[in-house]
Amino acid sequence: LSGLALVVLGAVLLTDVPRVLLSRLLGSHHVPAHPLFYYTALGLMGTGLLICATGVLGFWATCLHSHCLLALFLFFLVVLLLAESSLGVLAVVCPEYLGATVSVKQLTQSLQRTYGVPGKEQFTAAVDLAQTIFQCCGIIGAIDYDVSWWRLRELGQPDLFLPRSCCLLINPPSDSKAFLDPHPLNMSACQSLDQGLYRMARHT
Repeated sequence: LSGLALVVLGAVLLTDVPRVLLSRLLGSHHVPAHPLFYYTALGLMGTGLLICATGVLGFWATCLHSHCLLALFLFFLVVLLLAESSLGVLAVVCPEYLGATVSVKQLTQSLQRTYGVPGKEQFTAAVDLAQTIFQCCGIIGAIDYDVSWWRLRELGQPDLFLPRSCCLLINPPSDSKAFLDPHPLNMSACQSLDQGLYRMARHT
């Protein structure tokens, strides 16, 4: 049952696209091909299948009274226990190796070096999603974009000082994909340097 539970949990996590995409921001100083939760979901499903297979092997070994199959079952059982214990210890002692920690400094540097850069569309979408959901702008604030490659290299529209996802949006609240095509309430006020103007049109 525990094996099936892990398979179901992994499948549910894999289908939770926003959560998986947001996990791209975890451990962002290492940029793997896919977000952290994608690998976590696959790991859960693989572990669940292995537990199920080990259980079936143990059942067969008992029914057939085979010492060879029983020894193989015990071997897999020990391997599973050691692997799970090692992963648990690693998660507690060195969570950074699993991408389970978030450093504000590293995340800010990743934003400044990666946001809007060609080939890093997934990270860009993750930042836009976070800014849309949590109604924020940048990691520390809008100032993060002042020295970003997106701004300095003019990778976005020339008239943009901040991403559109930093602005208050008129997208319907039910629009789960608003971060992909944000429509600012007042674009000129959002992009203004005048605090009196942007405070009513931008997330801070």
